[in-house]
Amino acid sequence: METSLFYLLNASGGIILFYLVYWLFLRNETFHVANRWFLVASLLLAILIPLIPVRYEVLIEATEGAKSGAHTIADTFKNIPVFKSTEESTTTFGWQQAILLIYLTGAAIFLLRLLTQTFVLIHLMIKYRVRSLYGMRVVENEKYGLPFSFFNVVFINPKFHTQDDLPEILAHEKVHIRENHWFDLLFIELLTVIFWFNPFIWMFERAIKQNHEYLADKGVLAQGHTVGRYQALLVNQLMGMQIIGITNNLNFALSTNRLKMMTKKKTSARRLIRFTWALPALALLLFAFAEPQYSYTETEIVGNKIVPAEMQSGKQLTIHGKVVSKETGEVIPGASIVIKGSTVGCVSDRDGTFTLVDDNPTIKADGSLSTEVVVSFVGMKTVVNTISASGSGVDKAKYTFKMEEAIQVLYNPNYSGEQMIPPPPPPPPAAERKKPANGETPPPPPPPVADSEKEVFFVVEDIPKYPGGFGALQEQVAKMQKKLAREKNLKGKATVTFTVNAKGKVSDIKVVEKDNDAAAKGAFAIANELEDWKPGKQRGKAVPVKYMLPVEFK
Repeated sequence: METSLFYLLNASGGIILFYLVYWLFLRNETFHVANRWFLVASLLLAILIPLIPVRYEVLIEATEGAKSGAHTIADTFKNIPVFKSTEESTTTFGWQQAILLIYLTGAAIFLLRLLTQTFVLIHLMIKYRVRSLYGMRVVENEKYGLPFSFFNVVFINPKFHTQDDLPEILAHEKVHIRENHWFDLLFIELLTVIFWFNPFIWMFERAIKQNHEYLADKGVLAQGHTVGRYQALLVNQLMGMQIIGITNNLNFALSTNRLKMMTKKKTSARRLIRFTWALPALALLLFAFAEPQYSYTETEIVGNKIVPAEMQSGKQLTIHGKVVSKETGEVIPGASIVIKGSTVGCVSDRDGTFTLVDDNPTIKADGSLSTEVVVSFVGMKTVVNTISASGSGVDKAKYTFKMEEAIQVLYNPNYSGEQMIPPPPPPPPAAERKKPANGETPPPPPPPVADSEKEVFFVVEDIPKYPGGFGALQEQVAKMQKKLAREKNLKGKATVTFTVNAKGKVSDIKVVEKDNDAAAKGAFAIANELEDWKPGKQRGKAVPVKYMLPVEFK
């Protein structure tokens, strides 16, 4: 939804900018054909440029440390999404929803208006039938007094127009039909439905229709009709009203300016240079919506000089991807994507997509490019995939990375009801590990995971909290262990996994290890009786977190 709102605002900015160019430099010129193409083309550019942003490369040369810092600023802060809590987003009617509702209501009203006007004209064509008059398709109706054209059909009211007036009227409408002015009208009417909130789109509509009348007037006079008689015909229509927005009306924008334009001296061809004012406007829009792509070159400091490293392969592998949850298929914004063994990476955006460029991929024997990509997100198992591509796939192929929820283990070393505590985070790399002071023995690393194929998740930014804390959780589990062991004479060990979902409820309970069925049922019953937790959070958003609970009955 935010993306659509931003697009509407960006396109509206382009519409305003191009209209100002027309109003300031072109509206009083007699280049009516050129003005027509300018008005239509500028609208097309205004709505297309935000959809297809120009990408430009920014080359950063730095040492390894500086490169890492620059990369963090460029990618993380540019793409990191803003989260709101799940409960707030699902229960609160926010300002974004209100704006969207207002916008859709307005668009629906103007769309209904357009459809109604079109239906009325079609109904008149059926009711009064289309006949041929002076080689044109004409509908003689009694509903509207003023003549107008709709696509290639002219509507006139015989009660208000004599046979003497018809040649000029039909000559006028014939220009509209011959030059396909209906296309401009249909285009601008559709845009008024989409951008109804922008007053400049209505100014654009008026400018297009006014320019159509200039073209029609010029076409009528070119056929030999006298200026005085034709102007008198127009003045007689001065008190008429505009008929329908999607039609060309004879009296539209009838003012002294339109009458003067018929006899105005043709503008010098030199003044065509005024159209070049559109170029700064176009450049400003391209610059405003351009997106940088950062490229990094490793450097080496020799003496007081920074010397760039030599290029290894000279080829690039562009990875367009999307990160989604394997369980639910929902997109995962904010996931980190890194080229394995390097500091080159990015963060997935609001819709889970990302674009990552490896400047030094591995070149295989068959000429294809290959690289290893590491995708990680707190609360999910890290994904390591090898990407290979050749031909157009080097920069156009798209990949989907599916992430599974990780498991957080609730340790109970003695299986005897002793206090259960969350495990410590993984130890830092050997190079970063500090030596203990005073000869103390360093703490042991966390125990290895039983299944080496599964990565165990240790901590989240804000871990789920059990009511009363882990002490209360330990007491409840220990109490239920003793109760079940006594009442059902249970013995043996069992391990269950469960998920504390985004609402804090225990779900998806599974027995992963057991000595016997009775112990498995007992462990399942313990997990099932746990109270609701305060959900864990990642960057302020409630997220599901998996736990593993070992239980022993004695």
